[in-house]
Amino acid sequence: MVGISQHHDEQMDAIPATQLLNFLGEVYGEADLEYLDPPQRILGGAEAEIFGFNVSTRTKELSGSLVLRLFSEGRAVLQARKETALQNALAGLGYPVPRVVVHGNTEISGRPFTIMDRVPGETMLSGITFDESGISNASERLATVHAALHRIPSKPVVKLVEKAGIPASAFSLSNWFRMVEGYFKDGWFDDLRPGFNWLNSNKPSERETLSVCHGDFHPGNIMIHQDEVSGVLDWPGAAFAEPEFDVAITLVLMKIAGAELFSGAGSVMRRFGDSYLSNYQQLNGLDLEKVRYYEAFRCFRAFTRGMASHTPGTHPDLVPHDAYAWASPQRMKGIASRFTEITGIDLPLPKSLE
Repeated sequence: MVGISQHHDEQMDAIPATQLLNFLGEVYGEADLEYLDPPQRILGGAEAEIFGFNVSTRTKELSGSLVLRLFSEGRAVLQARKETALQNALAGLGYPVPRVVVHGNTEISGRPFTIMDRVPGETMLSGITFDESGISNASERLATVHAALHRIPSKPVVKLVEKAGIPASAFSLSNWFRMVEGYFKDGWFDDLRPGFNWLNSNKPSERETLSVCHGDFHPGNIMIHQDEVSGVLDWPGAAFAEPEFDVAITLVLMKIAGAELFSGAGSVMRRFGDSYLSNYQQLNGLDLEKVRYYEAFRCFRAFTRGMASHTPGTHPDLVPHDAYAWASPQRMKGIASRFTEITGIDLPLPKSLE
């Protein structure tokens, strides 16, 4: 999901646009619903298409600017329900996250979807000035919003998502580990097994009390409006886990993916990551050994998915459905290097990247 000021590039086709209007009219008992602003594509990708729209309505929940998140795969029905339950639980507890108005299964183009409030503003990423002052201010704000998430007691969130019909196990970190395990069934990617064995042998014990973790927390998912955080977006990777897990993901995103995203600014993004970590530690405190472990885990998970993208004949269930974001040569080399730095174990690159 993106913010209200993002560029609109094309209007939704007539049939799904009519299906959306009919769905809302049926759910809210308004047969005469009309568009004030018809659905316009904001963002499109392999995971979901995002459309912004407004309707003329008597229903409070539908007033204002809305966003349709239309998932690409039928198996995302559970994902739509999970995001609805978690976002509404967090919104109810005062965290800046868009409220999900309603979700559906196949009523629009035969695909799962969520409809939520549209968050005003620009992404934090778009407003960063990459000088020392800009890095300092942005990294402090990023750490502050992230630490605030981790301080929310997880028990009331668990109760709320379970009340919405989603078991807490759907947000378990064990799901992430099972995804990685899937790459070693039937002899696939045995060259990477030493790294997999290291992760299993060095897995830290979890605290009894876990936190709500975002799973993809970076400046591109934080919206700023009138110098305030207006929303934290994109929750498909959310988990109940230790804060170190979430912080580690942010460090990998900033210092490896971010370094590639901004050509020639690798050292700047690494300083951003270091500054974010320092600010976070002052707010919440961290077990840095656990952070390093989860960095290694996140790098390994990304590397295996990238390997699947580059390896002809890989079982279709293991191949990402898009040109996987971590499969670029620079990112594959970056995550392999960081994994080796932490574990001492080399990850062999696919032959196409050697």
